[in-house]
Amino acid sequence: MNAARSYALVGATLALALATLGARPLVHADTIAPDATPLPAVLVLARYEKALAALRRPTAITFDYSVEQLGLRNMEQTHHVYRSGLSERDETLVVDGYTLTRPSVRILANRTSHYDIAAVAPKPSSYKFAFAGAVPRGTAFAYVFRTAALADAPFAVTEIEIDGARFLPSVVRFKIASGDARGSGRLAYAPNGRYWLVRDAQVNAHLAGGATAHEHIAWSDYSFPSALPPSTFENTNPYASEKLERRFSPAESGP
Repeated sequence: MNAARSYALVGATLALALATLGARPLVHADTIAPDATPLPAVLVLARYEKALAALRRPTAITFDYSVEQLGLRNMEQTHHVYRSGLSERDETLVVDGYTLTRPSVRILANRTSHYDIAAVAPKPSSYKFAFAGAVPRGTAFAYVFRTAALADAPFAVTEIEIDGARFLPSVVRFKIASGDARGSGRLAYAPNGRYWLVRDAQVNAHLAGGATAHEHIAWSDYSFPSALPPSTFENTNPYASEKLERRFSPAESGP
């Protein structure tokens, strides 16, 4: 596998999980009430699994994302995305600081989000874990678990931080390994109304020959229309899409 394909692993489907406990909580001072007590790890994990089972996804969603890559190649892009079910319209608005006079459009069918929390969140069947501590975050604790995959995989979660209000992962730390590429990264999630959505992704990779690469993606401006018209997923500008894809591989920059 060449370096470009190895680095593209950052955007590949994520498979994560959960497991056993141990260690005593490490509690630090913050804005949380002085007499607050962290929940037992077993109870946190029970609520975590319940929260995962109750996850809701929007029927339709729109959002912006910006992506920056350094090292393997340098580039910056800003996109606006419309998604309904497995249909997606990805409009590239800005490339390397230049605002396109006409957005480049990619229409994608059978599209799944690599960063959907249901795909990213650790599952007991694939990981074991150890409780590492409870950390104050505002008015609630966040619960940190170190995780170890039960089987080798190109993507493996090494640590999660479970939000003490929603009991869903607010931070996921991971490592990647495939071919000549090795690296690590971090995903950050937060609530947006009833939904739990990705906000930030960062990865650093070491490639063949000593090369390094860095990628950063930031999501913003989420909205949840009741529906999107079918015309949303019709490409009205195929030439611009073709021209841009010659310069930038969508497999490496898509969310």
